[in-house]
Amino acid sequence: MKRWMAWTVVAVLSIVANATDALPRSYGLYHDSAEDHGTAIVVTNLDDSEVQAQLSAFDAYGNEVASADVLLAGFASEAVFLEVDSEVGGAWGLVRVETDGQVALAAWFGIEGQWWAVENVVGSLPSLRDLEYSGYWQTTDYANTTSRTTYLSLVNPYDEFVQGEIYLYNELGSLATTRSFGLDARETAFVSLGDGVDVDDSTWGMVDIHCSAPILLVTEYVDADGGLIDLDLVSSFYLVDP
Repeated sequence: MKRWMAWTVVAVLSIVANATDALPRSYGLYHDSAEDHGTAIVVTNLDDSEVQAQLSAFDAYGNEVASADVLLAGFASEAVFLEVDSEVGGAWGLVRVETDGQVALAAWFGIEGQWWAVENVVGSLPSLRDLEYSGYWQTTDYANTTSRTTYLSLVNPYDEFVQGEIYLYNELGSLATTRSFGLDARETAFVSLGDGVDVDDSTWGMVDIHCSAPILLVTEYVDADGGLIDLDLVSSFYLVDP
């Protein structure tokens, strides 16, 4: 699947390793480095001692397409550029940063040589082996009208398969459609929420997602001409009593 949207968003997730293990912290971000797009990942050292970090970029299928080692002095920052004419090769999907230190992450997005958006968002996730529940819920808002369209990217930051279901409700609480999804390791899926749903001036409501592990949701709202209205990311989850 090839991404064709002209806009993107990044969100930062952190997958915090068990403190008793020697494994590094692992952070996940979203990049769009396809066609006329470019992404700059900024890694910042939050400690006063030297920190090393390993950055890996993946395509939508979870294949590694670029990597970089970053060595940071205390409180220093470095930007790693992912562009079509670099080794990333016009891909889009997950970026993962692993480090034994404490870092902050940001992503800057450029379209046709101009920077359009920057995200500085961190939400932590447990490792898969530490998950306590059989299912996790994540939600976002959508609108599919004659002047609005909503698109959703689902990003699996883990090295294991994640599956789930998407429930689309209208503003009256009626279930409009349901669809299942499965994400292989580090895979990203792009979903048009208008597929299979009638579009009129009142088609809007809630997207509710149930999945086997918390994932990253990237929501893009565009106007009738394909221009960006707003973008949102959901990395938090909620639980439903059995």
